[in-house]
Amino acid sequence: MRISLTPGHRDRTPYRHMLAVAASASLALSIASCNIGAHGQEPTLTSLSSQSVEDRKQGVSAQDLRDASLETVSTKGGTLFISTGTAAKTSDTDVTRIVSRDPSTDQFQWAVSVEPSVTRLQMPNSISDSNGGYAQTASQSHSGHMIVSPDGRYVSLILTPNESQRGELVADRHTHVVVLDTQTGKAVRTAEVSGIVLGQALTNSSLAVETAQNYFPAGSGKGSVHVFSIKSSGAQASSFSTDQWLIGASGQDLLLAPDVPPFECTSDCAPYTVTRSSIDGHTVTTLPGVTTVHPGGWVSQYRDPKAAAGLLHKVHASPDNNDATEDARQKLRMLPKQLVHIDTGQTTDTTDMTVDERSVPNGPGLVVYQNVTTENGSTESKPAFWLSAADDGHRHTENLEQFTNN
Repeated sequence: MRISLTPGHRDRTPYRHMLAVAASASLALSIASCNIGAHGQEPTLTSLSSQSVEDRKQGVSAQDLRDASLETVSTKGGTLFISTGTAAKTSDTDVTRIVSRDPSTDQFQWAVSVEPSVTRLQMPNSISDSNGGYAQTASQSHSGHMIVSPDGRYVSLILTPNESQRGELVADRHTHVVVLDTQTGKAVRTAEVSGIVLGQALTNSSLAVETAQNYFPAGSGKGSVHVFSIKSSGAQASSFSTDQWLIGASGQDLLLAPDVPPFECTSDCAPYTVTRSSIDGHTVTTLPGVTTVHPGGWVSQYRDPKAAAGLLHKVHASPDNNDATEDARQKLRMLPKQLVHIDTGQTTDTTDMTVDERSVPNGPGLVVYQNVTTENGSTESKPAFWLSAADDGHRHTENLEQFTNN
């Protein structure tokens, strides 16, 4: 899976990196779950004390940090620093370590290690991209190996299949998925699925995992979405068949699309239709003209999808950047656009603005930037407002300075 890197959100403080690499088992906890079967290694969650975290950060080298592939995730419970590496210098077994810290005080809150480790494979439906570097910020909405629920309360991790399954057909392999409460670090649900895992999504109350018999859901892929409650660990799982890709979720429903969308399109964006599905597979509504699915239950959308499609046809009709092509491109960029909060229906105008997925004061959210002319006549992108997944999706304009030059 490839992690969505939000520009300007890399924490390069060595102290923080070292904390995330920390690992010492103080209390082994069997993950409270359902559906842990006999296929492969059963997941184990190990609690790490604050002292063990402090002790283990000593002597961590820059190479260790790069090998750990540190990722940072903003949640309702705090900032998570997540790394994957060997359990010990004498071991070849990989574990994933998660350290939660208060984003305002940097105070330790909890830490755990998860074994087997979170998979490093890119999900077939990943719509994120990645650059080099070891400080990464995960996108909550996209269906990769690690995602956060729209309200920031839960984080879901797809684990590495056990080596004992290496000789089996890929479509027959079993994979575990673990959901943690970001406020406590405790596992609230694990699930075991078989087949090729195409991706996952979290609503505020359910985990959805899409599997198939091939690397696509349609036709011979025989796609299926498996749904597990994260409010009741004993609740029976359900599933429904689909020929679409699971690409995200709102607080209540799942989001599906016929193709894997491009990552964070910012110009000349081709609109596509998103199907809003209930967790039992019934279509709630369709959303035409979507250009991006964002964390927190938002989508970016052209207000006039037909006009956008017509202008895009003109842009791509000629390989040369002639006057007609450039005119169509400029008109496309100025077409009215909006953010739509899926669950509430709240819309926010974003015409001629840039939407940035990033952390906000109370968890995951969006910051919207607008180009303004400075005193010397140059153009500068400045934050206009921000949106939080922790509320009803209304605009915030307070404390905008925290997003300047970030």
